[in-house]
Amino acid sequence: MNKHLFIGILMSLWAGILHGQEISSSRFDMVVKSLKLDKNTVKEEFCTEKKMPNEEDSYIAVLPILQGKEEDDFFVVRNYIVITNENGEIKNQYFDPTEITSDAIMLRSIVIDTGLYTISNGIRAFGVKVSAQNGSQPNPYSTETISLYYPTGQTLKKVLNEFELNSYGAEWDTRCAGEADDDQSVIMMDKTKTNHFTDLKIKTISIHRKTKEVNGDCKEHETSKTAYRILKFKNGKYQ
Repeated sequence: MNKHLFIGILMSLWAGILHGQEISSSRFDMVVKSLKLDKNTVKEEFCTEKKMPNEEDSYIAVLPILQGKEEDDFFVVRNYIVITNENGEIKNQYFDPTEITSDAIMLRSIVIDTGLYTISNGIRAFGVKVSAQNGSQPNPYSTETISLYYPTGQTLKKVLNEFELNSYGAEWDTRCAGEADDDQSVIMMDKTKTNHFTDLKIKTISIHRKTKEVNGDCKEHETSKTAYRILKFKNGKYQ
């Protein structure tokens, strides 16, 4: 296996080992009780929590809730996203309407991102990243999306919905010959604003790799390009 072409496979496998950031069991129990949830409907292996760096005594937690029955490797969840104090008392709660389906493309991790997403004066958003991958060796595929939220009142406002940050797809003969596309994006705060919200500047590096066997050796050819785009805040969300 060519180490550059198919490094994405290893990265995906590592992502499957750690489902998310560890959540405090005491705060988890308090949130479940406060929201009157049936623990059997909570996908506990994907629950995650992170302290808010810009707020005292505040913790972000994500609890994926099963929608319907789980059958074999197929399930659908919606995320309860809450902000609590150290004791687990809820300050903000939001039941995200977006459904996350784990099937042929399997859910691998949910991670909270507390980067410097200062999207307006006095407003710092946080991200929830969702990673998924398939189980195919000849046709590996993985994806990572991010949604952005900020607290308002006793709930949260969702301003970016499932933006694809990273994607990886390949087709190869499991020995050498094949092709892969790897797109990696980062979100940057731009200098411009739209409707009083900072524009999001997206930088994407796209790498195409192709390998083939030449005289018994696996040879690789790689091309890359960098592109930029701007997401503007319109009608209550970034688009």
